[in-house]
Amino acid sequence: MESLKLLLNRFPVVIDTAKVIKIENDYCQVAAIDDKKEFFDCSINAVVENKTDKLIIVPKVGSLVTIGIYKKNNKAVILSVSEVEKIEFRNDKSDFTFDSSGFQFNRDGENLKEVLNQFQEGFGKLCDEVAKVVVSIGVTPDVPAIMQIKNDIVNANKQALNKILT
Repeated sequence: MESLKLLLNRFPVVIDTAKVIKIENDYCQVAAIDDKKEFFDCSINAVVENKTDKLIIVPKVGSLVTIGIYKKNNKAVILSVSEVEKIEFRNDKSDFTFDSSGFQFNRDGENLKEVLNQFQEGFGKLCDEVAKVVVSIGVTPDVPAIMQIKNDIVNANKQALNKILT
């Protein structure tokens, strides 16, 4: 038994299951299930040195997580989650967020939702201008068809896009 304790003490991390109590930025408060010990600054990201380039899976408050507890300083880090609140990816030029409200993509200061919405508005203006055209040989554009296309793109497609992107 003594040799087993000696062997286990060589590992710097203890694995446990905890419940998420509160989340704040890249840290959360968790309570271990078995011994009810609380960790008030449990890191959501196992590697905290890098503040700009990171992938973080944020657990839901009240969900269970697997934590690693460092024996040396009694600090905890989340290793896996049972329920996801949101996923965030960041690097020097891009960021991506996915949560229950949808997706948000940004790259070099451009937001995908804004770019697509501007395209749809521009397309709608183009349809308005084409609908004004009268051909001199007696055949005119099918204005109702043009307006239906405009409505499909500007309204229906925009609503669907806005449901997906935040």
